[in-house]
Amino acid sequence: MNKKLVVYFAKEGWILIKHPYEGLSENVETKQEALLDVFPSNVEIYIVRDTISHISKNTFQPQFVRNNWVWSLYTWLPIKADLVIGFGIPNDVTKIFNTIREITQDKTVLERIFPKYVIQSIICNNYEDIKQNFDSISTDLKVLKPIKWTRSKWIFIQDFLPSKNEIASDFYPYLLQEFLDTSRGFYGYPWIHDFRVILLWWKIIWKFLRQPEAWKYTANSFRRWWLIDLNNWEIPWEIQNIIDEIEVYCATEYKHRYYSIDFWIWKSWEIKIFEMNSAPWLTNDTIARNLWEYMYENFLKVT
Repeated sequence: MNKKLVVYFAKEGWILIKHPYEGLSENVETKQEALLDVFPSNVEIYIVRDTISHISKNTFQPQFVRNNWVWSLYTWLPIKADLVIGFGIPNDVTKIFNTIREITQDKTVLERIFPKYVIQSIICNNYEDIKQNFDSISTDLKVLKPIKWTRSKWIFIQDFLPSKNEIASDFYPYLLQEFLDTSRGFYGYPWIHDFRVILLWWKIIWKFLRQPEAWKYTANSFRRWWLIDLNNWEIPWEIQNIIDEIEVYCATEYKHRYYSIDFWIWKSWEIKIFEMNSAPWLTNDTIARNLWEYMYENFLKVT
């Protein structure tokens, strides 16, 4: 019997779109298709783009269906999903892959759970708060960033106070914190970096080092960057101990887990967590296949 997978990217009033990823960024399409491409033929894949298409619990009226890797309009009867993935999934949907989103969405949550591994922030609710606290940060460079995830946008790393007009008011509150100097390098790899470990239910399924372009301080999939594959590299015990501590905590809160941890090493060789991501980029087919196989074994085979 075929299983039904619903990809939920719904907004109100979007039912008349002509393409399943219309209105979404190219990154969303690329990432999602990387996962869907490894699904076997006995999984029927649907996309829901309008909020009114959620009928009740796990029942939907999709806009698109995927047949032989080609999307087409779906005009048949509602379907009952065996698994729903995506963003903004309605609260009464039960066939979901729970993530650690509650930990990662608000950056101060991580500061409270693992204070010894995370740089502590000053919360600034308005520009006057930023202005008042800016000079209290001890490092020459100061970091100012929204409290919510913004794909590395609206982040300031500089030694002078941004003007009020430069800061997007929609993203308040902002976090003000010290700049962590990672220029000493990472275990033989010179210069600024962050080290990403991707975990899937206790298992590390990939690890790599990211480094920014010259004269930049951030390196992720939305900017130019250098990626060094470290999947066959043995993680030092001092980092592995932190990974184990985080995973033990997450296991008590979330039965199913797919997430990443980004590490920094300071110039004094102190290890810090830069951030955690509840939906890390599917950097390669191996990550996508591991995630798919886990979903299949833990969700789509369950009756």
